[in-house]
Amino acid sequence: MPIRDVTNHRFREGDLVKVASLGDKLMFCIIGFKRTTKGDKIAVLKGLYNQDLIIEKPITELTNLLIRGQL
Repeated sequence: MPIRDVTNHRFREGDLVKVASLGDKLMFCIIGFKRTTKGDKIAVLKGLYNQDLIIEKPITELTNLLIRGQL
């Protein structure tokens, strides 16, 4: 399996992340991406332990869990 660089906010669908503004207890999986009218990239996130939780957050607020060894 090749190692992937995730610096500079290079996220993909399926990445496991947490959102800085929501604290450390909530974890999400990226299920898609959108762009705002200004062109900013937004991630569509699904809660890992709460299947009903789907939110949209800017990718600048995301931290990848697998690279940091937190999951």
